[in-house]
Amino acid sequence: MDKKLISNYFYHILYQIVRIILPIFSTPYIIKTVTPQYLGINDFAGNILNWFLIFGVLGVNIYGNRQIAKVRNDRKELSRNFMEIFLMQLTNLTITLIAYLIFISVFIRENRNIHYLFTITIFASMLDCAWFFFGIENFRAVSIKSSLVKIAGIICIFTFVKSPADLPLYVIINSVSELIGMAILTINVRKYVDFKMINIADAYRHHFLPTFTLFIPTIATSIYTVLDQTMIGLLTDQKAFITYYKTAQSFVRIFLAFITSIGQVMLPRITNSYYNDENGEQKTKDYLQTTFKMALAISIPMTVAMITVTPFFIPWYLEGEEIIGTLIQYSAPIIFLISISNVFGIQYLIPMGRNRQYTISIVTGAVTNFIANLILIPRFQAAGAAYGSVIAELAVSLTQYFFVRKDLKLNFITLDNLKLLLSALIMGAVVVLIGNTMGARVITNIIQAASGVLVYALLLLITKEELIWKVLNNLKSRFN
Repeated sequence: MDKKLISNYFYHILYQIVRIILPIFSTPYIIKTVTPQYLGINDFAGNILNWFLIFGVLGVNIYGNRQIAKVRNDRKELSRNFMEIFLMQLTNLTITLIAYLIFISVFIRENRNIHYLFTITIFASMLDCAWFFFGIENFRAVSIKSSLVKIAGIICIFTFVKSPADLPLYVIINSVSELIGMAILTINVRKYVDFKMINIADAYRHHFLPTFTLFIPTIATSIYTVLDQTMIGLLTDQKAFITYYKTAQSFVRIFLAFITSIGQVMLPRITNSYYNDENGEQKTKDYLQTTFKMALAISIPMTVAMITVTPFFIPWYLEGEEIIGTLIQYSAPIIFLISISNVFGIQYLIPMGRNRQYTISIVTGAVTNFIANLILIPRFQAAGAAYGSVIAELAVSLTQYFFVRKDLKLNFITLDNLKLLLSALIMGAVVVLIGNTMGARVITNIIQAASGVLVYALLLLITKEELIWKVLNNLKSRFN
C-alpha cells in the first residue's frame, strides 16, 4: 500500500480509537446514572428514528463515496456531482422529517418528548457529507473533526447528566453533537467544489436510481442491525433487554471498526483505479489479495480475544450486568464474518458496480436473520438476537464468496492462514490463563492485552508468516 492509503487508514483508525475509548469511559457512568430501563426508552426511540433515516438517506453513503471517487480528478464534474447528490439528500430527508413528525403525532403515546428530540438527528443527517471526503480520500478531515466533537459531547454528558430524569438532556447532547460535527464538515466542502445552482430534476434524474439500487441492500442490512432491537422490544417484556443487546453489539462492532476501516479506505481507491487507471482490474485484484490477508490477520485474533477477555472485563467494568458479557461472547464471531464480507462486498462487488449480487447477499442475510429472530428471541431473548446476527452474517459471507470465488481466487485453507489460526488460539489460551490466575481486574485486562499482542506477533514471526514479514520489510525500507 502507498503512503496515502496508510495515512488514510491510520486517520480512520484514530477516529475508531476515540470511539472505543469514549464508550469505555462513559458506558458504566451512563448505565448507572440513566439506568438500563430509561436507556431502553432512548434506544427504542432511536431505533424507530433509524427506520425513517434509512428511507431518507437511501444508498447515498455508499453511492456518494463511489461516485465522488470516479470524478474527483475533474473539479467541474466533482462540483456538479456533489451539489446534485447533496441536494437530493436534503430533499429526501426533508420529506423524512415531515413523515417522522406525523408518525410521532399519530402513533406514539408514551415518551413522545424523547421521540421529538430525535428530530435533531434528522437535521444532522441532512448535512452529512462524510461520503464526499471519503470519495476524495480525505479521511483526515472526517476523523479529526468528528473525534473532537465526540469528546466534547462526552464531557457534556459527564457534566450535566446526573439522573434518569436527565434522559431528555442526554438525547439533546448526543443529537446536537452530531449536528455540530456534520455542520463543520459541510462548511469545509467549499475548499473542494464550486457552488452553483442545481436543477433538482437533474439531481434526481442522474442519481436517484443508482442510490435506490443501493438502498435495497441498505434496508436489508437494517433487518439484522436495527430490526434486532425492534424485535427484542416487541417479543420480550423488558425494554432493558434492548439496552443489554445494544451495549454488547456496540462493544463488538467498535472493535470491528478496526477492520471495516480497511474497506472505507479502499473503496474510493479501488473505484478510482478501476475506472481511471490502465490495468485497473488487475490492480484491484492485487489490492484485494492484500486486504483479504489483512482482514484475516486482524479478525481471527480479535475474535478470540473478545471471547477470552470478556469474562475478566465485564465483572469489574459493569458490575452486576454480566448478561452484557455473555452477549458479547455470543456475538464475537461476527467480527470474523463481517471482515470477510467487507472484502467481498464493500471492496469488490460495490466498486465493480455489481450491485445486484451485493443486494442478493444482503437480502439473503436479512431473510435469514428475520427467521432466526422469530424462532430464537422468544426462547432466548437478547441471546437469541445475538445468535441470529451470527447466523445472518454467515449467510452473507457465504453468498458473497459464491459470487467472487472465480474472480478473486482467495483461499481460506492455506499454510499461512493456519499459522494465523493456531497463533490466535495459543494467544487465547495465554489470555485465559492470565485471567484465571489474576481474576477480573483492570490490571488483569491490561496484562492480557499486552501479552496477547506480544504472543500473537512473536508466533507469527517465529513461523515466518508472510504478511507480518512484508509489513516489517516495508517499515525497514521507510526508515533506511
